[in-house]
Amino acid sequence: MKRIVPLLLSAAMLVSLATSCTNTGDTPSTQPTTSPSPSPTESATTLQDGYIPAPYTASNEDELTAEFLDPVFYENEDGPTIGVTLLGVIVQDGKYFRDLDNDQELDDFEDWRLDAETRAQAMAAAMTDHQLSYQLLNVMAYSPKSTKTADVVDENGEPVWTLIYPAQGGFGGGDEDPDATNIEYLQTSGMRNFVLRSNPETEVAVWFNNGLEQFSEYEAVTSGEVAVPYLTFTNPISHGLPNSEGVAAASLGDGNADAVLEDAQYDRQVMWAKGVEALYGPQIDLVTAPRWSRNSTTYGERVDMAEEIASNLVIGYQNGDQGMVEGSVLLTVKHFPGDGAAYNGFESHGYTGRYRVYSTENSLANYQLKPFIAAFEAGAAGVMPGYSQPADDPRTAPQSITYNGETYDIRLGGYGNAFNEDVLQYLLREVLGFDGLINSDSVSQSNAHGVEDMSGYDQTVLFVKAGCDAGVFSAAGQMGGMAISPELIEEALTNGDLTREELELAAYHRLLPQMQSGNLDNPYRDLEESVATVNEVTPKVESLAEEMNLKSVVLMKNSDATLPLSDTSVSVYVHGFNQDDDADVSGMVAALEGAGFTVVDDYTQADVAYLRVDPSIVGQGSSELAILDLAEDVETPIYDDNAKRTDDTALVTTVASMDEFQEIADAVHANGGKVVGEIDASNAWILTNMEPYCDALLGTFSTSDDAVVQVVTGAYNPTGKLPVTMVADASVIALVETELEGEMWDICVSPNDVPGYEKEQYMDADVLAASPSGSYAYQDSDGNFYWSDFGLSY
Repeated sequence: MKRIVPLLLSAAMLVSLATSCTNTGDTPSTQPTTSPSPSPTESATTLQDGYIPAPYTASNEDELTAEFLDPVFYENEDGPTIGVTLLGVIVQDGKYFRDLDNDQELDDFEDWRLDAETRAQAMAAAMTDHQLSYQLLNVMAYSPKSTKTADVVDENGEPVWTLIYPAQGGFGGGDEDPDATNIEYLQTSGMRNFVLRSNPETEVAVWFNNGLEQFSEYEAVTSGEVAVPYLTFTNPISHGLPNSEGVAAASLGDGNADAVLEDAQYDRQVMWAKGVEALYGPQIDLVTAPRWSRNSTTYGERVDMAEEIASNLVIGYQNGDQGMVEGSVLLTVKHFPGDGAAYNGFESHGYTGRYRVYSTENSLANYQLKPFIAAFEAGAAGVMPGYSQPADDPRTAPQSITYNGETYDIRLGGYGNAFNEDVLQYLLREVLGFDGLINSDSVSQSNAHGVEDMSGYDQTVLFVKAGCDAGVFSAAGQMGGMAISPELIEEALTNGDLTREELELAAYHRLLPQMQSGNLDNPYRDLEESVATVNEVTPKVESLAEEMNLKSVVLMKNSDATLPLSDTSVSVYVHGFNQDDDADVSGMVAALEGAGFTVVDDYTQADVAYLRVDPSIVGQGSSELAILDLAEDVETPIYDDNAKRTDDTALVTTVASMDEFQEIADAVHANGGKVVGEIDASNAWILTNMEPYCDALLGTFSTSDDAVVQVVTGAYNPTGKLPVTMVADASVIALVETELEGEMWDICVSPNDVPGYEKEQYMDADVLAASPSGSYAYQDSDGNFYWSDFGLSY
C-alpha cells in the first residue's frame, strides 16, 4: 500500500510527531509509526517546525531483513517528494526534508531548496574518509538472484530478502546458502554504486532497489554516518530494437534520428521506474577501423548521424538538454576520446590493441571527437575514458582542435586514458568544458596500459589525480594483475598522497547527478506506480521496436527485381551459415511459413533459396589480426603486446561452409530459381564469396525475422541504409611493413582513424587502382557501391 503524507498536516499532528521522536530508539520495531490522518482542508501555514520520527525502526540485521518496508513518501507542495523508511523527516518552514545523517537538524546537503552544487559539496564534506574512498568504487556486477517475481516471493506473495540478494557480487544466481541473510556482502563490500547486469521484472527491480535503500538508511542510523543512496548503473538492455548499427541504418533511411529520441524517452521511464538511475553507455565511438571487433556496438561511421544520435540519446535519457534534471537517467558516453581508431583493428581490452594511433592530421577533431562533443553540448552528465593509450610515435600525426573560437593543440602520449591527465583534465575538462562524472572501468580490465609497471598503490593515486571520479574495481587483480582498490585509496589518503579535497571532488561529481535527478531526496520507487508506468510504456516500446526493425533492413542488391517475393506459391529453402556451422534459422522458417510460403528441406526442389550469413570477427582482446573475408581457416599473423608482427600465425574462421553456400546457389540457379542472401552487415565484410551468388542481398542487424519477412514479401518497402562501408577486398586494408624513424611497423594502406566514406582522399592512387572496384568500397555485380548510406528500395 502506498503511504503518502501530503504537505497539509494539522498542527495537532505535528505536535504529536514532534514529541514522539525521542521514543523511537526505545522500542525497536519494523512496524510503521502510526499517525492521525491529515486534514485535507488545513492550510500549509499550520505545518509547524519539528521532527517526524522514522516510520520504522530496526535494531539488528534480523529485523532489517525480516521484511521489505513500504517506504513513506512526504509530498512537498513546491518541491520534491521525499521518501524514507528508517530515517526521520525534518519539518522546517512548512516543508519536509530527509534527515540523511539522523541528527534531527537540517544540514545543507538535506535542504533541497539550495542549489544542487552546494548540496553535493556539503554532502561530500560530511562523508567519512571510508565513505569517500568507496564512493570511487563501482561493483562490476550485482544483480538479483532471479529476474522473475515468482522466484523471489513466499507463499503469500511477499518478497523474501534471501531470495533476492546474492551473497556476493556477480550476475545473480549461483550456488548459495538459501538461508543466508545475504547482508554480509553489503556490509563488507562498502558499495553504493554498481552495475546491474540483468533486466528484472518490475516488481523484482523495485524490491531490489528499495531494499538496498532500506539497508543504506539502516547503516546510517547504526553508524552515525550520512546515508548515501545507491546509484544503480546498467549496460544498455535490449528491448526489441535491432542492434545499435541497425538503429543507425534505420535513422539513415529516415534522414533523422527522431526515433532514437523517442525510444530513449521510453527507456528512461522504464529504467527510472525500476530504480535504475544511470546507463553504462552508450558506445558512441565512430567506426573508422574496419577490423575492430567493437564496431558492431557503435552507431556506424557517418559523422553527422552519429552526432545526431548521440545528442538524442542524451536528451531522451536525461529528460532534456539541460543536463541532469528530475527523473534523469545519467548517460555515460564512451569511450573518450574515441576508441574506434584502433590500430589495425586490435581491441584495447588486450595489450596488442593498447594504442590508439591518430595517423591522419586532426582526425581526432574532424571525426573521433564529434559525437562526444555533440553529447556534451546536449548535456551528457557522464563519460567513460577509452581503455586505450594514445600513441606518441612516428605513426601519429599532429592533432589540434578549434572549439568555441579557440584553437588548442591536443597532447598525445603518456598513460592509458583513465590515467592520463592530458586526456581527462586538459582535453576533456579544460578544452571541451565537460564538468560531469568521469567513470572508468579500465581498472577492472586486463589493460593497465602505460602503468603496468607501477604498484597498485601508485596506480590508485594516479587514477584519481588524472581525473577519474569512479571506477569498476570488483575484478581488479583478476583480469590484469592490477591491485587498485578502495582500500588503497584510503591508505593514500592517510599517507597524504591523496587529499580529502581530491576525494571530495570525486564524490561531488558522483553525488551531484543524484541531487539533480531527485534520487537523493527519494531513492525509493513506489511499486504500484512503477508497475503502471512499465505497463503503459511497454506497448509503445514494442510498437517502436517493430518499426525500427523494419526500417533497419537494407536492400543492398536486387537483380531483375528478384524481391519482393509477392507470390507465396513458390517453395523456399532456408539455410544459415555462421562461424560454428550451427546456425538456427527456425525463426525465419516460421516467419516465412506464417506469410504463406512452403518451406522445403531439399534445395534442389526449391524455387528460392534464402541463405543467411552471420559472420564472427576476431574478438575482444585478441592478438590475431582480424579478417573480413567470409571464409574459414584463413591463416592470419599474430602480433605481440606492442602490436609488432611475430613469426606465429593462427587459423581464423568468420563463416564456415561458404563452399556449401555456393553449391546451393549454383544448384538453385541451374534449376531456374533465385537466391536471396542475407548478411549481418554490422561489420565491413568482404563479400566476394557471397554477393556474386545472390540475385538479391539484404543487410540486417540482429533484425527480427518477422521484419525481414515483411521486407522480403514487399509488405514493407525497404528504407534502411548501410551504416558502414563494405570493404572492396583485402588489398584496400592491406598492411605494409614500413620503417618509421628506424622502427618497423605494419601500416595500413587506408587510415584506421578515418571513416570509410572519407578514406580514399588519404589513400595512394595505385592502391585504389588495384582494387577490383577501383575504390575502397565494394562494388557488386549490378554496379552498386556499398558505401555507408547506400540502400535500395522497391
